[in-house]
Amino acid sequence: MTHDHTFKTYIANGREYYEYSVDALTWLERSELERHGQPTLIKKDFPFPESLLSLLYFDTRELEPLVKRIDKAIREFLPSKDEQYVHEGLAALDELAQIHVYFELVRLEWRWRFAELKANGNENRSEWLPRKRITHIPANIEVVQRQIIDLFSHALDMDGEKKPLPERITKYYHWFKENYRFEAPTEPFQFECQSLSFEAVDDKTFTDVLYPDSIYSIIDFHLRECVKREARLRVCKNCGRYFAIQGRSNAEYCDRIFDEKGRTCKNVGAIALWTKNKSSDEAFKLYRREYKKRFAWIKAGKILPEEVYAWGEKAREKKAECEEGKISLEEFEAWLKQS
Repeated sequence: MTHDHTFKTYIANGREYYEYSVDALTWLERSELERHGQPTLIKKDFPFPESLLSLLYFDTRELEPLVKRIDKAIREFLPSKDEQYVHEGLAALDELAQIHVYFELVRLEWRWRFAELKANGNENRSEWLPRKRITHIPANIEVVQRQIIDLFSHALDMDGEKKPLPERITKYYHWFKENYRFEAPTEPFQFECQSLSFEAVDDKTFTDVLYPDSIYSIIDFHLRECVKREARLRVCKNCGRYFAIQGRSNAEYCDRIFDEKGRTCKNVGAIALWTKNKSSDEAFKLYRREYKKRFAWIKAGKILPEEVYAWGEKAREKKAECEEGKISLEEFEAWLKQS
């Protein structure tokens, strides 16, 4: 099928780009955009590979109400031909597109399907509106999420096996090929054949460009670029999610928003580290003070050296517990006074 809209994605200068038209809108809708000086070609960009990582941890349950609305609109429209249901479906598709840039492709495709169906007198409605392409989206994304995380952990994790990436990823796929039926929890991500354009995307850049026909194609393109470019990925020590290392390789926290205060994992991690270091310093000072006191008692003949050494062993264990956050600084100080 030849669509009357365009959607393309490419990567240049460390950023990923998405360009898509609004040609699937009606003539009146396009005229309104032009009349208000709004573009009919939309362009978005993000740091690579942000869109893939955001999809990786997206809660697909958020999609279900919208998917059900779109599916209901299609089911109601098929026998009735009532345009009201088309408008309801299109409104839900517009909301879907706001959730993630990949869903812009779904919106464009289905606006085009509804428009073409109307232009053809609403004939062959079931062929033009294959509901499963919509209803299967949440489940398909869940499968892909598991596959990508598994691939990351075996091939792209900076803290994983210290071997060249081609060797790690080859080993990963070979193992699945030999053991999938017996031991593997899920099938690995399957890269597909893709037709790429090679074109100028601006005045200085010539690169591969994908014109996808499905969300899977977009995911495939950006995932293989992660592999080809040997993207550096690490699990954030605060939220436990993969993030891309863009600068110094010792970064341990990502820039995702972590709490309702708007603090990022990096902010929270820095505070936790400061608290831990401060706690460690204070715990050491308390331990050192008590140790000196008991050492003075040895010289005064008030206590035997063996008793101090035994006390010191227990005190170091308690200090470690304090530094690890198992007990508070106040609890450690109380223990020292009572010991």
